[in-house]
Amino acid sequence: MLIGWCAGALFLAEGFYLPGSSIALPFGSVSDPAAGAVSAVAGLTVLFLSSFYRSYGFYRPYLGTLLVLISAGDLWFGGGFWVGSFLGATAGALIIALPPYPRYYRPEWPGSTP
Repeated sequence: MLIGWCAGALFLAEGFYLPGSSIALPFGSVSDPAAGAVSAVAGLTVLFLSSFYRSYGFYRPYLGTLLVLISAGDLWFGGGFWVGSFLGATAGALIIALPPYPRYYRPEWPGSTP
């Protein structure tokens, strides 16, 4: 899911930015280097969970719930990066609500004779 991949990429970018910044985090409950590490791990996790959307169709409610929780956790521990958290929460809600594309199997090819 593209929204989840964008959120994961933004979390990763935030994770690499925070250790070198000198700006105080408005919502952060940890120091900047720790917030950067948490955000980078959250970004990788969001990327992987978004990639599993189509391959693990039965686990979609669990994957979506994890995406929403990780996005909310990164908002709190990562320092309040609103865009990535909103995209991650939206991706989690869409993963819960929308079914994956169906995969059809056709053993015969058009025009072939048995």
